[in-house]
Amino acid sequence: MIPLKDQELIRQKFSQELLAPVRIDFFTERELPIELPGRKPCAYCKPARELLQDLARLSDLLRLRLHILDEATTEARELGIDRIPAIVMRQTPPATGHDRLLKFYGMPGGTEFPSLIESLVDISRGEVLFSEDSLKALRKLKEAVRVKVFVTPFCPYCPGMMRAAYQLGLATPKVKAEVIEVNEFPELADRYRVQAVPLTVINERVRIAGAVQERALVEQLLAAAEPAGSESVTAEPASGPATPAEPPPQDAPQRGQRRESGLYLP
Repeated sequence: MIPLKDQELIRQKFSQELLAPVRIDFFTERELPIELPGRKPCAYCKPARELLQDLARLSDLLRLRLHILDEATTEARELGIDRIPAIVMRQTPPATGHDRLLKFYGMPGGTEFPSLIESLVDISRGEVLFSEDSLKALRKLKEAVRVKVFVTPFCPYCPGMMRAAYQLGLATPKVKAEVIEVNEFPELADRYRVQAVPLTVINERVRIAGAVQERALVEQLLAAAEPAGSESVTAEPASGPATPAEPPPQDAPQRGQRRESGLYLP
């Protein structure tokens, strides 16, 4: 999956920058020799698994565990996984005493791949890159906040918001961060009316269209954490540069077909 020449560059990066073990739980389906009637196979489970297996071979500090979603019901319930492919990343054992579960749904290819690499390093080092002002503001959180970031593998603005969401999750255990490759989950694209990416949805109440600065993201997260009478998603309170969610015509794979990995190195 990852070209050999690129594997060596990533291996060197991991050897220099990883400090503590990172546990990666990958939820997939059992591969069958035939397609069962009424069951649609997971189009991106196999390439996502191969990608993670390649990464895990590049460092002894990456601990990969594979789970079949239909069989690993206890693990899926504990980690809050209900769709595949799903990736859960965390430091093991957690340096802070609290698990920071960072999730990615889909195949992290294209522009998403560098953020995955950098986020694995952040998790391993327990490194939070936010300013002290942002960290001080986040300490005001009293209840859990769920952050969803919708991305695509061809969006140049998505990697920044992907990593920012994970930084929120590393900064405080009260933030539950997940990133979703929206073209692999059209039902979520419809539910959240995703027309451009990145799109960040916080607590199902606040939508942030496009890539925004750290300060604006933290401000909107705190606003979403405030008690409200309505649970519906509100209009976008902040916005930044974005990319149409639909893939470019020349690169558009049909659902059910395996796309090229399109990996970009950090």
